[in-house]
Amino acid sequence: MLGNTALPSWIPDHIGRAVDALDRCDTDTAHRLCVEILEAAPNHVDALKVLVCLLQATGPMTAAIAVLQRIQRLTPDDLAVTQELSGLLLRAGRLREAEVQARNAVRLSPDDPMSHTLLAMSLTDNHQPQAGEFHYRRVLELARPDAITIANFAWNLKLQGRLAEARRLYERAVALDPAVLLTWLGWAQTEEAGRDLPRASRFLARARCLDPSHDTHIFQAALLARQGALDDALAVLEGASGQSADVAGDVAGNGWLERGRILDRMGRHDEAFEAFTTGKAMIRESGRRYADQEAADLFARLANFFIADRLKLLPPPAATLTSPQPIFVTGAPRSGTTLVEQILSAHPAVAAGDELPAMAAVAAGVTQTLGSPLAYPEALSELWMGDQRDGLERMRDDYLRRARRLVPLSPGKSLFTDKMPFNELHLGLIALTFPSAPVVHVLRHPLDVVLSMMSHDLTHGFNCASSLESAARHCGRMLDLVAHYRREMPLRYLPLRYEDLVQDLEPNVRRLLGFVGLGFDRRCLRFDENRRYARTASYAQVTEKLYSRSLYRYRNYMRHLKPVIPLLEPAIHSLGYEI
Repeated sequence: MLGNTALPSWIPDHIGRAVDALDRCDTDTAHRLCVEILEAAPNHVDALKVLVCLLQATGPMTAAIAVLQRIQRLTPDDLAVTQELSGLLLRAGRLREAEVQARNAVRLSPDDPMSHTLLAMSLTDNHQPQAGEFHYRRVLELARPDAITIANFAWNLKLQGRLAEARRLYERAVALDPAVLLTWLGWAQTEEAGRDLPRASRFLARARCLDPSHDTHIFQAALLARQGALDDALAVLEGASGQSADVAGDVAGNGWLERGRILDRMGRHDEAFEAFTTGKAMIRESGRRYADQEAADLFARLANFFIADRLKLLPPPAATLTSPQPIFVTGAPRSGTTLVEQILSAHPAVAAGDELPAMAAVAAGVTQTLGSPLAYPEALSELWMGDQRDGLERMRDDYLRRARRLVPLSPGKSLFTDKMPFNELHLGLIALTFPSAPVVHVLRHPLDVVLSMMSHDLTHGFNCASSLESAARHCGRMLDLVAHYRREMPLRYLPLRYEDLVQDLEPNVRRLLGFVGLGFDRRCLRFDENRRYARTASYAQVTEKLYSRSLYRYRNYMRHLKPVIPLLEPAIHSLGYEI
């Protein structure tokens, strides 16, 4: 602990007394004893472990995490420390760090069920449920099934849209232990996603009976609102408003956003916008803010690299393989991309991919793929070298490999959709790797887009939806970049206006299907009958028949949107809209 220096003989006695004090909840004594030990032996692992227990009981969690990280540096092969660190990072919402530690735990003990549980939870929460499923299945191979693991696995399958399988697992979890609140709550949310609202309400009631104090009010209000009980939904949120000080800032912020959406439907627009603003402020206070400078730098570098003269030097990829190919449905969040995907995936030849992180992952890996000292996009200049002439084919195959892991492709599916919001950031790379792939760019009045982004908790686009101004700035930048790509390189590109689709469905669906190379199918007009679960914020809306209430909603909020009109006015006019 102290090199060759002998430890004071009183330390073991102090450790024992500190543990006893902690067991008696005498935190002051435990803290004093730990401080005395660590002053004499700063790297005494047992004292640091007692301190972690103390900090977990008294807070703050960030301090407990910092001490565990210190212990891990001293004992990097300590499985229990690695697992505990991963668990605390998960609770703190630090998902990427939690995943790193969970992977370390699996490396240290590949047959330990807790290690696989932590990695399954980390991957699932970090938008990689397919990979998380593998580790849940490993847990069930390694350990006796328990209700909580089964319910967590069910939630993983729900996030993948596999609702029938999730229901069966929830039934199994309840049979093992009917008194777990989160099992009933997760099952209720699964039934709500599957459109069985009465059953969802019953299961939510079971959860609330188990613990009336548990924070279920946001889901309860959303469920009531979806059934048209707007006054009751608002009353639930107002009744829970006093709890906001006891929950995380992003959770409380989401409560305000739900309140704003309900007020909007009630026609109380000024109150709705105030609720949106309050919710976004809380989310920013939790640490999520627009990475303005990082975004500006990347946009500038993309525009500088993707120019016609430079692109002439790049080799075309070899012919595309015969495996199912992507349709890129691009556009801002809340612009109508989910509706377009719902229409396309109603066609028997198209599988819904939802929001695939595959192209962003390919872009992030360009430096490694091409062995370049440069970052993306400048690393693409390695394609000028004789030994990297197949680089685009390798990137294309990497994308397809990643997509195959994420998209359920049944026989007969020749196409799949990729509707990651703001994927138009990578239009240059898409055009290089998939020159024949159709790109459907869904457009909507920019003021409607930023207003809708204000009403939801979104992380896309460098967290640009954290404020009205940053949403407008990012959307404007993205539209400028798309215009640049279209000037500088060939694209198989279809601009599709959400308003046109809503107001004149069949001609635009025919146009859409013809563009992607498919014959017309009347099932695409009945997209609301498409039973798949769209894993986005719009999942409830696309199960309804086409409605026009979302067209030009911004007109009700003109007073509040005035500050961002100068940012968006050029884009509004260039797209053919009016203010």
